[in-house]
Amino acid sequence: MHPGSVRDGLQSRCGIATFGEQRGGGLGDPAAGRAAGLPVAEAGPDTPDAAAEAVTLPEFTAGTQPWRIGAVMFAKVMAPRKLPDLFAIAERFTPDLVLHAPVDLAAPILAARLGVPSITYGTGLMLEPELVAAMAEWVAPLWYSAGVEPDEHAGLYRHGYLDLVPATLQPDLGAAAAISQPIQPAVSGRVTDELPESIRRLGDRPLVYVSLGTVPIFNQPGAFGPLLAGLADSGADVVVTVGAETDPSALGPLPANVIAARWLSLAALLPRCDAVLCHAGAGTTLAALPHGIPLVLSPRGADQFPTAAACRAAGAAQVLTPDQVTPDAVHAAIGTVLTDKSHRIAAERLRTEIAARPAPEFAARTLLDRFVLEA
Repeated sequence: MHPGSVRDGLQSRCGIATFGEQRGGGLGDPAAGRAAGLPVAEAGPDTPDAAAEAVTLPEFTAGTQPWRIGAVMFAKVMAPRKLPDLFAIAERFTPDLVLHAPVDLAAPILAARLGVPSITYGTGLMLEPELVAAMAEWVAPLWYSAGVEPDEHAGLYRHGYLDLVPATLQPDLGAAAAISQPIQPAVSGRVTDELPESIRRLGDRPLVYVSLGTVPIFNQPGAFGPLLAGLADSGADVVVTVGAETDPSALGPLPANVIAARWLSLAALLPRCDAVLCHAGAGTTLAALPHGIPLVLSPRGADQFPTAAACRAAGAAQVLTPDQVTPDAVHAAIGTVLTDKSHRIAAERLRTEIAARPAPEFAARTLLDRFVLEA
């Protein structure tokens, strides 16, 4: 879910500030806040810089779990460098409510220090208990330094959890079960956004959207090579986005059926699509499923592996692990989801399930009523 969908609703009603913007894109992108006309204050290090520092720390080399790079980056690098920035911002504007991502571990410390509620907006599947326990241990000194008792879940489940994942993919909410609020995932852009002419004039062939997200560690230009090669003679047209920080020319010569762009409005593009090929990042995956689109998922790290596994178990996805990604495998997987009706039927079931969940605007009103107006 794009955090702005709830954040904008709160801002329009009572001017509540959201702490949790992260430089570097992907996690409460400041540009999105500014585009919505909201006041924005950036805090913490750039994501690429934080990732580069994280891989040098002993906590990273101490294990091989897929989640470790993110846990170290968010708990050991971002949180301690972001918390002073948040305290400085709070001196200028004291929030009534703090809304933050699961990986923003400084925000709940600020909320505890100020004595105000904090709500986590889920960005995908629940974080693994082992991951949460590690992050809680690593940020505990920051809680003590702020004069508050450390939280056993790193502050993620203090007062509320906005859950955008359909129960079919995530039946157990664990520690967040008692405080969760189901919500529809939001899709970036608007249905009425105008797409490039090269896309608008496409014919009746199937359309495949390809993305490896916006985080630089996952969407290097070279990673697109086997994906696009596998789609070259697939009988489908292909639209690929590479992220705002990457020039599409970095992909090199493209097959004739491929259109490349930095960013496109998914709200306008996805209704045209017959399949999505992505890295199982929650943003792209949960943007496709509300449209009932079957998936080919190629997880590369972080929470992408459990997301891919859940979608495959639901019948809505083919999954290619990193060692399986070859042009031939991509070609076969796309052919399967385009021709095997079972994947489309499973994706349609998930679309129906998602549509029954409350809209983001409902969550905004609920949070406002419960935590601000009643107080």
